[in-house]
Amino acid sequence: MSKFFKGDVTNGVVEFNLLDPAVGAGGGASPTIVTKNTGPNVVEQIVGDISSAAYGYGSNGGYTVKGLVIGTSCTSIGSGAFYSIAGSILAGDLVIPDSVTSIGSFAFSQCFNLTGTLTLPSGLTTLEGSVFNGANLTGTLTLPSGLTSIGSYAFNGNNFTGDLVIPNSVTTIGSRAFGFCSGLTALYTNTPAASWVGTDALLNTTALVNIYYGPNTNDGAGYSATFQGGSGMTVSAWTNYPNIP
Repeated sequence: MSKFFKGDVTNGVVEFNLLDPAVGAGGGASPTIVTKNTGPNVVEQIVGDISSAAYGYGSNGGYTVKGLVIGTSCTSIGSGAFYSIAGSILAGDLVIPDSVTSIGSFAFSQCFNLTGTLTLPSGLTTLEGSVFNGANLTGTLTLPSGLTSIGSYAFNGNNFTGDLVIPNSVTTIGSRAFGFCSGLTALYTNTPAASWVGTDALLNTTALVNIYYGPNTNDGAGYSATFQGGSGMTVSAWTNYPNIP
């Protein structure tokens, strides 16, 4: 089955038609590249069908993408769409518009030059495994209020800082979902500890010193100073829930 990453070309942004990696790399027409502006921050418009391997899985098809604008007609981003882009610079901030309701696994994994902030679509309900694994994103991570599940390694190895608030809607959090996010300092959660499927979801979050648990967590049962691979943390009730100090 094809998975689509389609931008709004009429507004001068990118358009992709990406095949699921399981389908293979064939069947796509050669993309047409249109440079939208010049200088060090070139943004390119890519029109036409592109095979799954053209940008993801270590190949960029010989083209350089120094900027990416996702159009508001985009509704889904296929698995591995930009996985481990080699030789190109998909850099800076990543803004995924609210029109997107589905992002496949490994979609932006290993995009090492994504060193800016991440804006997730408000209607996203599921984050699949390894979707942003190792992407080096920074700033505060804000999760959509209707999110229900966070896959294994979803944010592993990024550089988010400050507080992390798990929305009430989240019922499942996978292994190493936030592993090696060493800049996170506090976790606010109303999700029971038993819903954190992986035993190392917070592995090596070395700056995380406080976990605050909400009223739906059975008085924080299962949370502890060594919860999910962390160390030296203080665990206490979220006394002013749902407000953040």
